[in-house]
Amino acid sequence: MSEKNICQNPKCCDNNTKDRWNKKIERYQSRKAYFKQGRRNAILEYFCTTRCASRWLSDNIDSIFEHRQSFTKILEKKIRA
Repeated sequence: MSEKNICQNPKCCDNNTKDRWNKKIERYQSRKAYFKQGRRNAILEYFCTTRCASRWLSDNIDSIFEHRQSFTKILEKKIRA
């Protein structure tokens, strides 16, 4: 079984939804990516929802086209106090 990716949107944990709340540490955190690997829309396997993906893409679309910034993959969940 393949390992799921963490959502690559750094603002993911800013959403106050019930499924982002971690009871053990009592904080909001980012989620794991929802879409399975190998689908047609490969970009979506790095985000938890299409809304999260579209927010990240709209914030970074200029940088993507101009190649001015290289993005590092997020490997750990982001936790917000």
